[in-house]
Amino acid sequence: MTSARRKAAKVVIVGGGFAGLYAALTLQKELESALVEVTLIDRRNYFTFTPLLPEVAAATLGSAHVSYPFRLLAKKAGFRFLQAEVSGFDLDARTVRIGSPSIPYDYLIVALGSVPFFFGNPDLESHSLPLTSVPDAVRIRNHVIRLVERAVAEPDPDRRRELLTVVVAGAGPSGVEIAAELHHLIHTVLLKYYPLDPALFRVVLVDGADRILLHFDRKLAEAGQKELTERGIELRLNTRVTGATAADVELNGGEERIRTHTLIWTGGTQPNPALVHLRVAKTPRGAVETDDFLNIPTHPEAYVIGDAAAVTDRRHSRLYPPVAPVAIRQGVRAAGNIVNAIQGRAPEPFLFDFTGNIVGLGGGVALVNLLGIKFHGRLGWLFYRMAYLQRLVGLKNKVALVFTLGLNALFDRDISCET
Repeated sequence: MTSARRKAAKVVIVGGGFAGLYAALTLQKELESALVEVTLIDRRNYFTFTPLLPEVAAATLGSAHVSYPFRLLAKKAGFRFLQAEVSGFDLDARTVRIGSPSIPYDYLIVALGSVPFFFGNPDLESHSLPLTSVPDAVRIRNHVIRLVERAVAEPDPDRRRELLTVVVAGAGPSGVEIAAELHHLIHTVLLKYYPLDPALFRVVLVDGADRILLHFDRKLAEAGQKELTERGIELRLNTRVTGATAADVELNGGEERIRTHTLIWTGGTQPNPALVHLRVAKTPRGAVETDDFLNIPTHPEAYVIGDAAAVTDRRHSRLYPPVAPVAIRQGVRAAGNIVNAIQGRAPEPFLFDFTGNIVGLGGGVALVNLLGIKFHGRLGWLFYRMAYLQRLVGLKNKVALVFTLGLNALFDRDISCET
């Protein structure tokens, strides 16, 4: 044994979403354990496959289908996991604080993700149901089912209609999917068990743009818009949700109010407020400004990725959007640059080209744009299922998903309310 044996580099990853998890997996895949010691820190002890949360909210899938324990992932991949909340960063001392102890690092990756953004409106925040986590999805499902049960016993028709009205704020992919999935749940499952007039149910999708899915191909988005309206989902475009109470939703500063007890919020996100502990240059919304290599310019051993980062695509003079495909590739690139640094190679800039996008509309229909090839309907749904099945973390979850979807084709979904 020689005295020149290299000491393992300590890499600390804060945040276990798509960006952080793929960074950890890439590091362990590319380097031997003798060269790197990876620690992943997250306040939850499981990874969440967020694209399938609308299906959890609509009882198509259960919580276990979209979550996977970090400790099991860590054991298989060879990294260390700590369940904790970060209380501070010392970039000069190269430490991360989690309560009283500090975790030292040679390289840092911050992937703290995002939280719902309510435009500074406390009423929207207190009277809406966001959809960013497994507990959020379960809360929406329980809430909708319980209101339907209350409506059965409600003698007043106006009051009953209020209970059966769902308003979704934001017509991006998450908003479109949750509106479509809840409409499908109501009309194909709940009406079998609850003797209510289908005409009393309302699902209202609200957005300030002139169409749904603003970042999708226009013709594809229009096809989705037609599908939703034909099902009976109400679209309120060029309209903003500006307020809410426990009994109604305000549109366009009071021009209209919709009586409802259910406002689902997918109207925007902002970088995690925990980034306040990272005292570096940020955008007005709180995202950390990085260089082309995903580094904090003043501390090249520190990387910020995913929704927490403001990374400029210089080819198009705009920021990369906070979406899962970008987060995944940033996680891989940040890990790759740490590998380059350890092995004495130059870093590589982050570049990403979108190959397309996909959104499910429930009921066996999806919209797909793949390398400029656009299709929808049943073929789109099959591609949607296969794409997410391939991305889902863990063989057990993949098998469980396929098995559950098969059971759903034969039997009704589980509409029991979880605590």
